[in-house]
Amino acid sequence: MTESSVAPRGFLRRPEPKAIGHPGRGEQIVGGTLHLGGFTLSDDFFAADLPPTVAAGLHGFGWLDDLAAVGTPRARAVAQNHVMRWLRLHPEPAPGTPEWSPEVSGRRVLRWIFHAGMILPGLDRSGAEPYFDALDQHLSHLRDCWYDAADGLCRLEALAGLAIGAMLLRDRHAMAQPALIALAEEADAMGIATLSETRAPESLLEAMALLVWAQEVADEVGQESPPELGAIISEIAPILRALRHADGSLPCFHGGGRGAAGRLDRCLRAAEGPALPVSGLAMGFARMTRSRTTLILDAAPPPGGPAAVRAHASTLAFELTVARQPLIVNCGPGDGFGPLWARASRATPCHSALCLAGLSSSRLNPNRQEGEPDILTERPDLVWAGDCDALGNLTTPDCGPAHSPEPAHLLAGHDGWLASHGLTHLRELWLDPDGLGLRGEDSLAALDASAQARLEQVRPEGGLAFDVRFHLHPEIQARQQGQEIHLTLPGGDEWLFSHDGVGELRLEASCLLDRALAEPRPSRQMVISARLQGRAIQICWTLARSGAR
Repeated sequence: MTESSVAPRGFLRRPEPKAIGHPGRGEQIVGGTLHLGGFTLSDDFFAADLPPTVAAGLHGFGWLDDLAAVGTPRARAVAQNHVMRWLRLHPEPAPGTPEWSPEVSGRRVLRWIFHAGMILPGLDRSGAEPYFDALDQHLSHLRDCWYDAADGLCRLEALAGLAIGAMLLRDRHAMAQPALIALAEEADAMGIATLSETRAPESLLEAMALLVWAQEVADEVGQESPPELGAIISEIAPILRALRHADGSLPCFHGGGRGAAGRLDRCLRAAEGPALPVSGLAMGFARMTRSRTTLILDAAPPPGGPAAVRAHASTLAFELTVARQPLIVNCGPGDGFGPLWARASRATPCHSALCLAGLSSSRLNPNRQEGEPDILTERPDLVWAGDCDALGNLTTPDCGPAHSPEPAHLLAGHDGWLASHGLTHLRELWLDPDGLGLRGEDSLAALDASAQARLEQVRPEGGLAFDVRFHLHPEIQARQQGQEIHLTLPGGDEWLFSHDGVGELRLEASCLLDRALAEPRPSRQMVISARLQGRAIQICWTLARSGAR
């Protein structure tokens, strides 16, 4: 049989670029620089000696999404060059290394396939052969090791790479249905509890995206899709709808970012059933919405177990988005900028929350040995959130329809400083019916005799210092006039922040941490500083659009 009579290697159908990244970051890669986990890589990315977590990001090729967002011939050439170089450096699987872990291998398969339109153009059959040989190796490798991946997102990445690769590659179709069934069964067995245990909304979105991509490819190639796949997608959708800001992004909590542009809406469109958010808490977050304004508040303790490695001390922090504009935010995940930023971003002062001077609401392990991960070991025992009925009893938070004529109301609290200072923090919020005014009350109190005795033991003579912080999105302009701060949104709307005078208000520097950016983005924060000198203190504040009632 001559070479020309051999069936050509390739795909059953042309893959689509389902994951698109950030064009600004893509332009940097085209220019020869990749910023990853606090490291700056240039020219030969794969020559760098990197920590395992950073190496996983490099070898997972998620940054191909950013090159795809650029879409120029130069970007395609850069993508092809890096992929072909990787193939030359890794001719055979090497199990046990970071780049060959099941989740990284699955992630790499997905990006190589989704962005085949950047990798293959200009290559003849012999030039493309290493690429398809490598995909074959990856599928065999994933078939043999996917169950070694940890439960949750890691295992779904491995199985999604295996299932989607098998469905799209020629002569691998026999592997497709077993892999698709395994993906659906694993996701169903994990359930929402496992997929949500990180309490990072973006992580749940990434898990949903893998399932949606697998279902889409199955529909495209005529593959039968297991019913569990559609069922778990429909189960995740109401949770993410409850966590969706008015601008279509997710709140930044517990190491998660705002999500890739458009990914959330695309995933929600793929879900069957009514397009309604889940009632009550979603992943431990309370949601208030009126008109086109959303507020999302962290109303549960930080995650424990393995997820505590990325958990943030963000209890009772909130984000506020008005129409398409984020207004009050958290700083976001710092792990894209190195270990110092990663650690700092987890502290309470990097969130829009109340913080005792020098003491976060949750603390990192004080007995950590060198080489051990930083995990939150001292967390609030009790966190609650809800509305109050006519008798003052706390009920499950449910702000009702977005256009309710009544203000949305939320009362929340935590005891994160009870053991150390005898203090409980209460945060009460009211969002106006038109969404143009937010009123808040932040209280610190020693609620019983034992707590009061503890407070007396540790309170300095001049009182216990604390701050209430409100981080502003970088696009918000702020100027202070006396004890008021005037805010200007990009569209020209004016908002006013004021308080009751119990503390001192000032503007301070802040930053937005976004993995798509090369460095932290400067911004501002509003800070009310006060001292607790008695057994309790309350600070009242208001944020409203100028001219609003």
